[in-house]
Amino acid sequence: MRSNPLIRLLVAIPLCGLLVAGTLGATWLALGKPNPAAGTVWFQITKVGDAQFSGAPDQPFFFLVLGNDGRTDADKGLGDAIHVFGVNPATHTATVLNVPRDTTSPSGDKINASHSLRGLPGMVDELNKMMGINIQYAITTNFPGFIAMVNEIGGIDVNLPVAYHDPQYSGADFPAGPQHVNGDGALAISRNRHQWTNGDIQRTQNQATLILEALATLRAKNPGDAGTVTLVATLARHIITNNVSVTDLFRLGRLALSIDPTTVKSVTVPVGSGAGTNLQLTGDAPSLFADFADDAILQTH
Repeated sequence: MRSNPLIRLLVAIPLCGLLVAGTLGATWLALGKPNPAAGTVWFQITKVGDAQFSGAPDQPFFFLVLGNDGRTDADKGLGDAIHVFGVNPATHTATVLNVPRDTTSPSGDKINASHSLRGLPGMVDELNKMMGINIQYAITTNFPGFIAMVNEIGGIDVNLPVAYHDPQYSGADFPAGPQHVNGDGALAISRNRHQWTNGDIQRTQNQATLILEALATLRAKNPGDAGTVTLVATLARHIITNNVSVTDLFRLGRLALSIDPTTVKSVTVPVGSGAGTNLQLTGDAPSLFADFADDAILQTH
């Protein structure tokens, strides 16, 4: 059968919030508006404020992909995996800035506390103030949601540059090289920080690498059309949308399909020691944020 780009979109959903959009729009048209409570909630996608994404080729676009440490859907959780994506539709390029969870936010708290205190809107507000951008959409998933998503798509392929060995804390125990991991394994890789001398800073960068590498691997697959209906119907049972319209979703989906994840530049926000266990932005941060904010592309960093 001929390759269907929608399939590539579907299988990439657990790893990048932007890629969820086109699939949901197709689901709503094909099956009617889904009932997300029909199954385990994998993730939530929220339109922030009155954001209007037009898809105009001269407009950079920013969105947040957030992993929280909630163990149940009733637990907001701390926002511990923080990745802000900027996409430039004119050049079909993208950048991701990775924020260590202990970074001091403009409010003075650790940035990860923003989610547990004020949810996605609170986290977005702090990141907007920090970076001088306007995040239009945000997506978050908790531990059980992430595990369920990865398991549902049959696991993901990763290529570890070194052995991951942290059985006591994250449970990561993988040799270096290519690996196919299930949901529990992917979560363990994402949580591994005790192995690294710079702890959460290295973990934050590793999380972004996992996202982009897995997206590239999954996007490169060439499945046929037969599984489309099943995948769409499955997705429809496991997502909550907040203020997100079908039009929003289709526009986001078209943009997502235009970006090659292997070309996405990943940079971790520069931080140093702060008060207590907090991390402070270093003097390099303002120029990085300015470079990011103007067109979502890093020219000098």
